[in-house]
Amino acid sequence: MNNPLQSLNRRTLIILGASFSIIVIAIVIYALTRPSKKVVQHPEKAISHENGLRIEFKPNSPGLDIVKSTVIGGGGEFVSLEAPARIIASASPSVSSGTRIILFESAELNDLYVGYIHSKNKVHRSRKNLSRIEDMFKHRVATEKDLVEAETELGNDAAELAEFEGKLRAQGLNPNELASGGNNKSWIISDVPESQISSLNKGKKVKLEFASFPEEEFVGIAEAIGDNVDPLTRTAKMRIAVVNVGFKLKPGMFGTVKFPEETEGDTVVLPYNAIVTVEGKNYVFVEEYPLNFKRREVVLGVSTKERVNIIEGLKAGEKVVIQGSILLKGLSFGF
Repeated sequence: MNNPLQSLNRRTLIILGASFSIIVIAIVIYALTRPSKKVVQHPEKAISHENGLRIEFKPNSPGLDIVKSTVIGGGGEFVSLEAPARIIASASPSVSSGTRIILFESAELNDLYVGYIHSKNKVHRSRKNLSRIEDMFKHRVATEKDLVEAETELGNDAAELAEFEGKLRAQGLNPNELASGGNNKSWIISDVPESQISSLNKGKKVKLEFASFPEEEFVGIAEAIGDNVDPLTRTAKMRIAVVNVGFKLKPGMFGTVKFPEETEGDTVVLPYNAIVTVEGKNYVFVEEYPLNFKRREVVLGVSTKERVNIIEGLKAGEKVVIQGSILLKGLSFGF
């Protein structure tokens, strides 16, 4: 007859053995299936090669996410330079006599022009007087003192005329153009940035908009660029002539002048923030292949605050950095 106690002990041992086996199997399965511990990768700094000429990034380099590049070119691009403008003078028939007169935006300009006309007449009179005195001196009718006084008078009058002409030119006006510009002509002065002077040629057609006529667009001709560059604003005055149909354009009116500059086949347009400037030279960064950027010197054409025409240094189809240029500038030049 079986002992009940022995049967119970045997059953308990079997249960304990089975439980232990299950625990061991579970531990083995957990050990085999648990995810491996991730290895933390520290960011790798970008590397500067060839004295900063080429910048190499690693996939986890700090700042890489802010560097954006795009393929440039494609045609049909243009930069339209806009500059403030004002009507400085206008030809008009006189109300009383019907003769041609010039109206200016200020009394000071009017005084300068009147002074110029008076000085011009004085020079003409002094020149004729000198010619008369020279003839008299040859025939021993006038003395050498008379001749010297006539020459001195002509020199003084010529200096006065040059002074008035210089002051008018400093305002962007050409006295000769004012005298012979027609009966319905207005002259507009626009302050053009010094960097754009070489791109704006005499005879270029420009578009004009005036606050007084918001729905109308006028077309003018760029006549000349002033002889002086303002040392504070670094701008030069450009004179633009426009036909004043109906004499509705008045001296003193403010407007905007647009200088359209279409790109040629070998030029491209970039956002202005793609350009970095160091020691007077302009650079961009070209992504020659993924994560590698090369510094390239470029020559700028017409530009606005937002866009710039590149006339040398790039060609259509290249991939150029348009965001993050400042970061690359620091890596390339070391600051």
